[in-house]
This record gives sequence, structure tokens and C-alpha cells, in this order.
Amino acid sequence: MVKLTKKQSEILDFIAEYSGENPYPPTFKEIAEKFKITIGTVQDHIVALQKKGYLERIPDIARGFKIIRNETQKANVNLIPLYGNVAAGEPIFANDNVQGYVTLERNKKGHHIHFALKVKGDSMIDAGIYDGDIVIVRKQDSADDGDIVIALLDDEATVKTLRNSKIKAYLEASNSRYKSIVDKPFTVIGKVIELRRQINGN
Repeated sequence: MVKLTKKQSEILDFIAEYSGENPYPPTFKEIAEKFKITIGTVQDHIVALQKKGYLERIPDIARGFKIIRNETQKANVNLIPLYGNVAAGEPIFANDNVQGYVTLERNKKGHHIHFALKVKGDSMIDAGIYDGDIVIVRKQDSADDGDIVIALLDDEATVKTLRNSKIKAYLEASNSRYKSIVDKPFTVIGKVIELRRQINGN
């Protein structure tokens, strides 16, 4: 294992700790403010952590950090991909659709089959799911009646309650302003198992 400098180790630990307390890793600015250094210096340390094999980073994404290993083994979380909107005809799980990472407890089995999506819209507010929330999803192609699922509908990912009637399966909104989706084909790609919300809106 390549040894880290004291500052590199502190920054790595901060990223791990921040990721454990928030739905996503810190930005360069937040790291800079924490250690009272410039963003340029932060970038230098991040590059060093990448070269030493402790960190991966997605270019051009403010929170695109992924810890590969932690020198002090303090981190008790895994980072799972946060996917963005699905463009028509493009697969949701494409690498270039990753917008960042969110945390998942390390002791939760099967973390590699989990992913996260940011909710858009208010169609599920009566189920306590609001615009801007992040949902943690377990990949699966079927679900039970009443499960909240992620479904692909017209090449777009949507969060809805799955209903399995005797006649057909359909998607139900949790907001009286929206009608159930009963007349369009859809594909279930996962079941929502957890909800994350940033209370302060940052």
C-alpha cells in the first residue's frame, strides 16, 4: 500500500466521514473550507489520492468521488452510483450517466446491485417522497403489489407504486393530481428500499 502524506490521509478520512453523514461526498469547495486551503491545493491532493489508488473521480462532476480504499479503514460505507436523467434511447446504467455517488452501509449485502436516483416532480408526495429526494434502489425486474419501484416508461425512469391487478399491472402515483399509468407499457428496473433527504437543502 502506497503511504499517504498526513494531509492526504486527513482529506481521505474527511471524504469518507462526510459521505457517511450525507447522501453524497463533499465538493472541492467544502474540502477547501474544511482544511482552510485553496481549491487548487485540494485538486492536487485529489490527484495524488487517485494516483496512489485510494480514490476515483468522475471528471466534471462536483461530487464525483468514489473511495476505493481507506488507509485507516475507518470508512464503514460503500459508495453506489447516483444516476441522472435517462435520455431517450440511452441505457440508464451507462457509465456516462453517473452523476456522483451516495453512501450505503458496508454491512448491507449486495451493495453492488444497488443504485440511486434523484427524484424529480411531486407525483409521490403522499408517500413522503418529494422533489429532490434521493432514493436508494435495489436492481430487480419484478416487485410485489404495493412496492414503490423505479420503472422505465418511454425511456424515462419514474418513481411510482406498482399495482398488480387481476387484469394487468400498472403504475400508481401518490398524489391526487396525477392519474395512474394504466395504458402504457413499462419495465420495472428496481425496488426503492431507502430514502435520503438533505434537510438544509445544500
